[in-house]
Amino acid sequence: MNERAFRSSRARDAAVVLPVFGLFLLMPPVISLFAAPAAIRGVPLIVLYLFAVWGGLIVCAALLAHRLDPAAAQPQTDTAIGDPPA
Repeated sequence: MNERAFRSSRARDAAVVLPVFGLFLLMPPVISLFAAPAAIRGVPLIVLYLFAVWGGLIVCAALLAHRLDPAAAQPQTDTAIGDPPA
């Protein structure tokens, strides 16, 4: 197995695990750790935790999607209809 296929396989595995990890972070035993009556600049700690997890999952998903899509790594060129491919 070459290096590119191995990296793609690892990215696919990570894409499968990411939703499970996100679900784990939002389960009551974990989220209850942040349900303390504390606030940072007036924002409850649990709200900051939820938005941090949500944003982190979005960033991780975007990075994985970029790694899984080989066309995203190459710039697209605009060609008019009827032009021969380069």
